[in-house]
Amino acid sequence: MRRIAQETINRVLEEVNIFEVISQYVDLKKRGKNYFGLSPFRSETKPSFSVAPDKNMWYDFGSGQGGNAVSFLIEYEKISFSEAVRSLADKYNIEVIEVGDEQQNNLYDQLYEIHNLANLFFTNNLSSKTGLKAKKYLTERSFDTTIIKKFSIGYASDSWDLLYKELNQKFDKEVIEKSGLFSQGKKGYLDRFRNRIIFPFFSPSGKVIGFSGRSLSNKEDVKYLNSPETPLFQKSKVFYGSYQTMPEIRKMNYVLLVEGQTDFLRLYEKGFTNVLATSGTAFSSRHAVALNKYTNRVILTYDSDNAGINAAIRTGYILLQNGFEVRVLDLGNELDPDDYFKLKENSKLSFKQLIKDASHPISYIINKKNILDKGASDRSKFLNECIEEIKLVNDVIIKNDLIKRLSNELGVIESEVLNRFDKISARKRIKDKDENKKTSIRLYDSKSDKAQLEILKLLIHDPSLAKDITLSLFDNKLCYNILKTVQDNHKKYNNIAQLLELIGDSPEERNLIAALSLDIPEKNSQDSIFKDCIITLENISIKREINQIRNQIRIIEDNNKSLDTSLIRKLQELQKKII
Repeated sequence: MRRIAQETINRVLEEVNIFEVISQYVDLKKRGKNYFGLSPFRSETKPSFSVAPDKNMWYDFGSGQGGNAVSFLIEYEKISFSEAVRSLADKYNIEVIEVGDEQQNNLYDQLYEIHNLANLFFTNNLSSKTGLKAKKYLTERSFDTTIIKKFSIGYASDSWDLLYKELNQKFDKEVIEKSGLFSQGKKGYLDRFRNRIIFPFFSPSGKVIGFSGRSLSNKEDVKYLNSPETPLFQKSKVFYGSYQTMPEIRKMNYVLLVEGQTDFLRLYEKGFTNVLATSGTAFSSRHAVALNKYTNRVILTYDSDNAGINAAIRTGYILLQNGFEVRVLDLGNELDPDDYFKLKENSKLSFKQLIKDASHPISYIINKKNILDKGASDRSKFLNECIEEIKLVNDVIIKNDLIKRLSNELGVIESEVLNRFDKISARKRIKDKDENKKTSIRLYDSKSDKAQLEILKLLIHDPSLAKDITLSLFDNKLCYNILKTVQDNHKKYNNIAQLLELIGDSPEERNLIAALSLDIPEKNSQDSIFKDCIITLENISIKREINQIRNQIRIIEDNNKSLDTSLIRKLQELQKKII
């Protein structure tokens, strides 16, 4: 694989619209010059993720991370630098110029490649004689070829190592092991997926990152088998179908969340294209963080049997605790979404009505658990259980709404519910932290550190100032390294985004630059700020030297030795220099 030329990297960093890139993943609202949204890298209820289009920069105030469009894609999609650059170049019709040869592909590049080849292997199997049994299963479930092709459904043959034999010569041992496609037996590597319908998972950019396999054998203990955790596939962050349905979810601003692939495919086939599936993995707060990238409105569309009801209740609480607007759709008669469309007449129309009639989680729980028909002791126990969950909700408005609903549904005076809330809360109520006040920038107390930070604010926008700065004045290591990079490379970059690429592998330095770039003094005051800060650093340096000389004099006097008059003269000269 060849290396991307620096001129291509510079063009990408200059020409890409960072707002356009990031707004595909984050819902951004304008606030002044910049845009703000919820961080895509962590859970939060108040927007602290900032995008500055004029600087082609992003910054996450909560985590202290920041960077350009390339670094965002690297962090968000977990892809390599070269892949991020190529992706942006492709979107903006920028020619990719390559130079030199790399000895080895990046691990991520190889993992993407092996998953792509595995997916081709599975889809080809489905189209061959080997896949007749799998095709029969899909036909019996009424899935047509359009759906099968759109979601790249395939088949893993009933063989121990056909996929391994196909791929092992093309990849080294590390890639084979980290792909999650194989397990190691006594006689070598074995295919992880055998005799299963294969459903691939895709990254936001459309690359295959993992698989789920539905068994075609009654002998298998595990009906659905997913890829294990890999550098590409984190099951607690991934939803089946997200790549295909993400645009529609954002457009409609809500998602139908189902449990498995067949339910997902059935809804999609029927025209409900704002759908996602958790694919047999228990819903967690990490799922909620990932889901927040698409929407904060969820309609749970789980099976209506006991397991599905309990899962909907558990998921509903997690979503509420993470700031989501939640409703629960009741299919009735222990149906799952797939069965519903098979058995119901005018199913599409009636399903739309079910969406409109979807219940609030509190109402759903009370109805499904028949709470109002139970005795006082059971109702009291239920109230306590609800409060234990509600106290974990961060958003005050959501928390108050839940308390009111709980009061109304149970017929208990709200003040009594609040009183019990206070009594059973063993710890202080979880307070919503203002993420905007967080920063990873070390706000040092010393005048020296503050002056160095102020100079860097100006310097990263006007690198020509670097020539007027004595490097030795910077005693903060982080600030020193940034200044040296600017002094050595000030003619090699035109904007902050390009400067970040010159920093290298130091996230602390990149994040500091990103943070400082968002806080620039007024233009008419920049000269005076720069001069004042230089004077401050020079005075600090002089005072430091004065203290050294005084210590020398003290040591000489303590040892009753004759004092060198040159030290006195030097001390006097330095004192005169202090402004």
